[in-house]
Amino acid sequence: MSPTRGIHTTFPPERAAANANQNPVKNTNPIEATLSLIIAVYGHPDFLARIFTSLENQTHQDFEVLVADDGSDDDVRELIEQVRPRFRQSLRHVWHDDDGFRKTVIVNKAAAKAESDTLVFIDGDCILHHRFLERHYKRRRRGRVLSGRRVMLQRELSQRISDDDVRARRLESVGFWWNQCSRTDRKRGFYAPWLFWFRNLFRTSYEILGSNFSVHREDFYRVNGYDERIIGRGLEDNNLHARFVNSGVKIYTLAHEALQYHLFHTSAPIPHSPETIHEYRDTEDTRTPHGIVKN
Repeated sequence: MSPTRGIHTTFPPERAAANANQNPVKNTNPIEATLSLIIAVYGHPDFLARIFTSLENQTHQDFEVLVADDGSDDDVRELIEQVRPRFRQSLRHVWHDDDGFRKTVIVNKAAAKAESDTLVFIDGDCILHHRFLERHYKRRRRGRVLSGRRVMLQRELSQRISDDDVRARRLESVGFWWNQCSRTDRKRGFYAPWLFWFRNLFRTSYEILGSNFSVHREDFYRVNGYDERIIGRGLEDNNLHARFVNSGVKIYTLAHEALQYHLFHTSAPIPHSPETIHEYRDTEDTRTPHGIVKN
């Protein structure tokens, strides 16, 4: 894996593989998906193993999984093969060569293969609350983007979280992570879905978060997905958000409802110039010609 990606594993990959082999269940009865979960990953099979465990906990089980892999080594593919027998859901691995940060390209490729009308996007470093998919599905509408937030866990807790902590929902207890995140993040970890209409009634603007948002397939295609000219970390979500807003798609917050727990890792700096940031963040376009459908 390219060191320029700026991401470092927090605990040994062999631990992820060992946990992935626990309690195998034969996948003999695939289900019809009512939503498609797209997980953007680069390396970190240890993190992905925790996400797979959180998927087993979901109250909404009618989903498919597409792992949008931005050029990982074989360790991610091997993990997917190991856990696939545990899932009744379809689990597909969409991969391309490692040529730097090309999340925009691989996520578009995965979204093009999705089979349901509701697309849910997360990153491969975020464990899901057990009601995460349920809340995205319940609040879905055409013409609406839903975006939640995440609790940014510190290094020490990220290193010691186990599959059992996820499976038993200890991770979702406020006391489990209260002293292992910032004061700002603490307020993001409370599950309070009754706040949905109150928060959205009085909110005039809300930015989508690429690791936690959902949208109807037609609306994603309306803006033509991610702009694949954006290479390198940052800007891809700002640009997508701007085109959603410009095209009339409404952004709703799912904070305190679609909860995630972000595992600590280091990241490379955002490489874009001020001119590039202005061009893509402040675009007046409604649709990119460089997206999921190539013009």
